[in-house]
Amino acid sequence: MVVPGAGQWYNRQGTKALVLLGSCTALLALVAWLSGLSRVTAALALAVVWISAAADAYVTAKMGGRPLDWYYRKPYVVAMLLLIGPVALPLLWRSPHFSSPARWAWTALVLGIVLLFIAMPYLLHALLQQMPELQALMRQPGVAP
Repeated sequence: MVVPGAGQWYNRQGTKALVLLGSCTALLALVAWLSGLSRVTAALALAVVWISAAADAYVTAKMGGRPLDWYYRKPYVVAMLLLIGPVALPLLWRSPHFSSPARWAWTALVLGIVLLFIAMPYLLHALLQQMPELQALMRQPGVAP
C-alpha cells in the first residue's frame, strides 16, 4: 500500500487506519526535520511501521476481516510496545489478554519512557551548565559536542 492505513481502511478498521496514518505522517515530519543519525532512526521507525501496517492489512484481508488472535497476544503486544512505543498503545488497550491494571501500568511505563527521551537533552544541558569543568572539557579540540 502506498498510503499507510489505506489497507486498514479497506478492511473497515477506521481507528487503526487513522492511527497508522497519523503515526506515519508524524514520523515523516521527523525525518524531514531531523538530521544525521536521528534522521536515520526516524526513517527506520517509519519503515517498520509502514511495512507492519501493510502486512497487517494483507493478513487481515486474507482472514476475511476478522481480528487475528495472535495479534493481541501478550508477547506480540509487549514486543510492539518496546519497538514502536506509544504507537502500539491502541493494540494494548484492545487486547483481551491484559487486565486493566496491567494496561495502565504498561501505558504509564511507555509514556514515562517517551517523556524521558524528550526531556533528556534538556536535562543534560542543565547538567552541563552546572559543571564548568565538563563544559571546558567539551570545548577542547577533538571532543564532539
